[in-house]
Amino acid sequence: MEQFISEKSFLHKHFTTTKAAGDMKNEAIRNNFFISVNLNPANLVLTNQIHGNNIRVVDSSNRNSFIDNCDGLVTENKDIMLGIFTADCVPLLMFAENSKIKIAIHAGWKSVYDGIIENAFGILKKKFAVKYQEIVVYIGPHIRSCCYKVGYEIGTKFNVKLIDKKFDLSSIICNKLKKNGVNKIFDIKYCTYHEQDLFFSYRRDRCTERIISVIV
Repeated sequence: MEQFISEKSFLHKHFTTTKAAGDMKNEAIRNNFFISVNLNPANLVLTNQIHGNNIRVVDSSNRNSFIDNCDGLVTENKDIMLGIFTADCVPLLMFAENSKIKIAIHAGWKSVYDGIIENAFGILKKKFAVKYQEIVVYIGPHIRSCCYKVGYEIGTKFNVKLIDKKFDLSSIICNKLKKNGVNKIFDIKYCTYHEQDLFFSYRRDRCTERIISVIV
């Protein structure tokens, strides 16, 4: 089994690991995997992921660390890699064409509802003067509407009608992106719950293991 997958249409080096690579929250396993694919794990920046809406700008001083109290990272440092752990939530990786800007977001429904995508775009505009039309987005493996059932109150929060309680979070995210002028969206289409051989799924197995999505 392949240890990682990527979306070929997303023209920036990136990947999402599979079960075959092991639990990416385990530092030793993670470091060994990165070394095996000729990447320096010391250049990786991660976030502790609290299902909030905070975005942090990071630089070389944050190499090889976890950033507290946030679910999204932005950098213009070409040597830094940004990573997001998931086991059903949506990993969003982005880059801005014609610039060094790259972004990684852990997008569970709570973070999306609380405006993490809008917060990221606000930073891109105010701090880096990035035009939203220049942003390219990778939507990584996550639990899809085929397997994601929630309470009807979640549908009410997002003003969408749920059929049989099935919730399409990636559709919500895509609509938010498009409303901000983002048209280059590449979705790898895998469902973490359904693809039991490929991915960890918290909802399926109540597991503690995680895959990682990285933008290099």
